[in-house]
Amino acid sequence: MHQRIGRWMVYTGIFLIAIGLFVGFGAMFQHVDNIAVRALGLVPIGFVVLLAGTVATQLSKPATKETNTMERKEPL
Repeated sequence: MHQRIGRWMVYTGIFLIAIGLFVGFGAMFQHVDNIAVRALGLVPIGFVVLLAGTVATQLSKPATKETNTMERKEPL
């Protein structure tokens, strides 16, 4: 369940970053400063959502027998 939520958070974060950058810089080049500031304000929020989604996805992976270091035996 955490993997699914984390995956959607990653996608949402990427979406917020992309929309914020494209709309923000587009509005800035057209000298519409109030829209540019609001749109560029989505970028840090997108990074936070992206980071939280990445952490949720990576920390919720189930341990498999190959990744369990306590039972791994090195060849002689």
